[in-house]
Amino acid sequence: MLDVARASGVSPATVSRALRDDPRITPDVKQRVKSHAMRLGYVPNPLVQALMTQRRRRIQPHAETLALVTHLSEADWKGKDVCRWYFRGIRDRAEQLGYRVEVASLESVRQNPVRLCKVLRAQGISGMILGFSRDEGQFTRQDMSEFSVVGLSTYFDALPVDRVHLNGFYNVKLAFRELRAAGYQRPALVAPVRNNRVVGGQWSAAALDEQWQRPAEEQCPPFMVEGSMVNMSKFRDWFEKHRPDAIIAYKERVVELLDRLRVRVPEDVGVAHLFGTEQERKNMAGIDGNLNQVGAAAVDLLVQKLHTNERGIPEHPRDVMVQGTWKDGPTIRRRE
Repeated sequence: MLDVARASGVSPATVSRALRDDPRITPDVKQRVKSHAMRLGYVPNPLVQALMTQRRRRIQPHAETLALVTHLSEADWKGKDVCRWYFRGIRDRAEQLGYRVEVASLESVRQNPVRLCKVLRAQGISGMILGFSRDEGQFTRQDMSEFSVVGLSTYFDALPVDRVHLNGFYNVKLAFRELRAAGYQRPALVAPVRNNRVVGGQWSAAALDEQWQRPAEEQCPPFMVEGSMVNMSKFRDWFEKHRPDAIIAYKERVVELLDRLRVRVPEDVGVAHLFGTEQERKNMAGIDGNLNQVGAAAVDLLVQKLHTNERGIPEHPRDVMVQGTWKDGPTIRRRE
C-alpha cells in the first residue's frame, strides 16, 4: 500500500478509501490510485480490511450506513411479523459490526429506483439489502453498478444478485421427519401457490420428494391453494380422498378448516406450521424459519462484499441458505 501511496502522491489512508470507492474521495484520485495499484499488482487483503473496519467502528460508532430497500411504507412492513423478524436480525447484526441500518422506501420517491439510487449515493451509502418488495419499481443492472448489493430471499427477484434465503426445502423435510418420528405415517403439505413461488418452489419440491420416497400406503400429495382463499369443497375432497394424519401448513388456518370437517386437532390429525406469525410460533408446533438469522446472514454477506469492493451484479450469483429449527407444540400428539 505504501508503494501505491507514493506513486499516487497521496496518503495510505487515501489509498484504502479510494480502493473501497469511498464517496469522500474524488473520481480523479480514485482513478489514479486504482491505476497505480493495478500497475504495481497491489490487491487489498480482505482480512486486514475487515479488522481495520471493525477498529474504526469502535473508535467512531455507526460510521457507515447500510440501506434496506423496500417498496413498502414503514406501517406496511412493520405490520407483518415476517418482515419484523427479518429486520430485527438485520438491525442487530449491523449494530454488532458497527453499522446502522436505514430503511429506504421506494414509496418515498414515487417508486422510482433511479431517484432512490441518487439519494443513497448523495448520503454516502454504498451497501444495500433488497427486501420487502412488490412487482412495481424494479431496479435494473445499471442501477446497481455503484453499490454492493445483497438480496433478501426472493424480493426484487428480477435482479440476479447474491442472496440469503431460509432453506425451505430443508425446513419442510425437517417437519416431515419430526412428524414421522412422532408416529405420524401420512403427513402432507398445505400451502398457498403464491408463497411457494416466493421460496422458489422449495416447499412443494420437498413434499413431492418426501412422497416419492415412501411406500404407496404412506403417500399423500400436497394441497396447494390457488388464490387468496381455500376452496372448502376442494379441500374436503382432497382430505377425504388421501386421509392425511398430519398437516404441515403455511398461512392457511388449517385448524379451522379441519374443525369444519369435524376433525379434531391433535386428537385426530396433527398440525405443524411453517411459522408466519408470532401467534403461530407461540401456540403451535412447527418450523421456525429463523428469519432473524437470515437477516443477520444478509448483513454478513453485504459487509464481506463492501470489504472486498464487490460492486454491481456478480457474474456468478451466490445463494446462502439458513436452516430452520423444529419447535414442539400442542397441535402435535405423540403416537405409539
